[in-house]
Amino acid sequence: MEKPTKTDARPGALNGIPDAGPGKEPSARGGQPAGLPRFLATFDIEDWFHAENVRSSLPTADWDELEARVERNAHEVLDILAEVGARSTFFVLGWIARKYPGLVRRIVDEGHEVASHTDRHLRLDMLPSFELARDLADCLASAGYWYDSSLFSFKAHDRYGRISAPVKPDDPVVEVRPGLFELQMTQVRVGPIAVPWSGGAYFRLIPYPVYRRGVARKLQATGWFMFYFHPWELDAEEKRLPRMPRSLKLRAYAGRGRMRKDLRRLVREFGSSRIDEALVSSGRTSQTAG
Repeated sequence: MEKPTKTDARPGALNGIPDAGPGKEPSARGGQPAGLPRFLATFDIEDWFHAENVRSSLPTADWDELEARVERNAHEVLDILAEVGARSTFFVLGWIARKYPGLVRRIVDEGHEVASHTDRHLRLDMLPSFELARDLADCLASAGYWYDSSLFSFKAHDRYGRISAPVKPDDPVVEVRPGLFELQMTQVRVGPIAVPWSGGAYFRLIPYPVYRRGVARKLQATGWFMFYFHPWELDAEEKRLPRMPRSLKLRAYAGRGRMRKDLRRLVREFGSSRIDEALVSSGRTSQTAG
């Protein structure tokens, strides 16, 4: 499943939502944000050819030779959020920001938060150590990051990373060092197993009635749900690459045909909050704030 790589609207009402079924969802001891339930819809702004699932099947490594579709897809995401009056956090690739400054301007003008999705969507575990150090040093020195949302504590996936700080799967926000918070991707308990539920291909593969009940149960238990989505996931018209491995084809394309409808009703029901505003409202602030 495609993983986010990245370093306030009305809350959705929970009254009358049925329980998601057997299996009690643990509360987040010590990590539960204060205040109203927060559904944080975040969007990784990248084009279809940036996705890890298709990288090995691309006909060329020159992105400028491939059909660009991110503008139309990202504007459609913004249209959906505008319809329901929701505000979100957009993790934007540096490559995208340089190529489509008008898109980034619209994100800002409509009240959303802009955050970093790295510059060129390179996997950190694949970078030479000197490139990794340079990238992190530049980010820390120039941007003053105070939160990250890259952790998915699900060990069965081949691309999900780890951090050294102890993080419980059910803690939505963890201060991994003074002034630096980790917002991990949400999982939902199905029996004894914590199942990835945070978005991306999980949102596309899980039937919507089941998915929204999982969201409702997690919000009732912890008051917090991290959701991520890529604009290309709306794009059922995108031409499929030939000769892709079956598992990667499933991750890349399954469920796209219903995403326009399902994303719209998800944010209509649960609303959305910007990450920065949600953290501040829960008493967590940047050490550089003010």
